[in-house]
Amino acid sequence: MTGHNQQGRSLSSAVSIAAGYDFSIVVRRWLGAWIDFIVLLSFLLVPDYVLGNETYRATLAIWLSLLAAYFPVTEMLFGKTLGKLVTRTRVVNDAGSRPSFLQAVVRTLFRLIEVNPVLVGGLPAGIAVIASRSKQRLGDMVAGTYVLLDRDARQLQLPATVSAEPPPLPGT
Repeated sequence: MTGHNQQGRSLSSAVSIAAGYDFSIVVRRWLGAWIDFIVLLSFLLVPDYVLGNETYRATLAIWLSLLAAYFPVTEMLFGKTLGKLVTRTRVVNDAGSRPSFLQAVVRTLFRLIEVNPVLVGGLPAGIAVIASRSKQRLGDMVAGTYVLLDRDARQLQLPATVSAEPPPLPGT
């Protein structure tokens, strides 16, 4: 049975919401990915400029660690990266909650291949999202995650109120 939110509308699952998206979700995801690539590039360029090359090279392990942790940590803690914040999207699991750390790591590992700007600019991810009924890239399929619009993800997280049918009476 499907619950209802405070406005009386039926609550859906993450998969059914994602399946209802049109091509605009691909554009949002693509834009968010490029914003995130700029953020990642800044992790490498800004410290070099601010600290000077010698100090930057001495602390390179820190900057590479931040680079590696960016997606898994931000997606696990907030359900979004800076790119998703700007595009008003977020990553959710089947229940509509933030992904687990393992789910975020799996998404990131697949991202290295399918969303890599150096290797065909994210084309494999875009094709997967377009071809997938639930608008998932391969990393989402394996991790069991979905990228939803913020407003839709918030609807999934609302507690169900009164259902359409009353609960059964005790002893019946």
